[in-house]
Amino acid sequence: MKNKTFKNYNKRIFLFFLFLMFSLTLHAQSSASKYKWYSPKQIIQNMDKLQPGDILILSKRPTLRSMWGHAAVLNEHKKIVEFPAYSIGYSESPIYAWQNLKRQVAVFRLKNIDDNFKNALFHEIDETITKPYGITFNKNFDKRLYCSQFIYIVFKKAGLKVGKIINLDSNGGGMVMPYDIMNSKLLENIVF
Repeated sequence: MKNKTFKNYNKRIFLFFLFLMFSLTLHAQSSASKYKWYSPKQIIQNMDKLQPGDILILSKRPTLRSMWGHAAVLNEHKKIVEFPAYSIGYSESPIYAWQNLKRQVAVFRLKNIDDNFKNALFHEIDETITKPYGITFNKNFDKRLYCSQFIYIVFKKAGLKVGKIINLDSNGGGMVMPYDIMNSKLLENIVF
């Protein structure tokens, strides 16, 4: 009897998880449709229109690793800075490194960004070089970082350095996901 109850319980949890994932995917797709998306090749072709400090959000994919999207930022040399995976941690690469990705990219820019803020941002990015990748349920914990938490923290800390409150988490949850950043009212979607 215990075994049957346990199986029913596991089945309910699994069904709830599937429903939750389906709901989140539908919600994310509806919010994503209001933004301009580009292929990686279009991003590379329009590199002259990108600015240091731009945030790049990758579309979601139906895989465990890609189901939340991905977030990265361009440094002062227009290189992609990101925390892509556990085994990698901090990563810096030229923009053409994304040329073969099978995902779409949306570009966002902090409204009214100035050189003072950008200098503070690049300093904060440099402070993360030695940090490892890690998932945490507290977006303000900065001893290990995941992709969107990295973006959230460096923008927040740079804002504090220049006397601005920069909170890119649009839903205020304990974690910050790429699409939470994308939906921030502090950002504008860049259209080429």
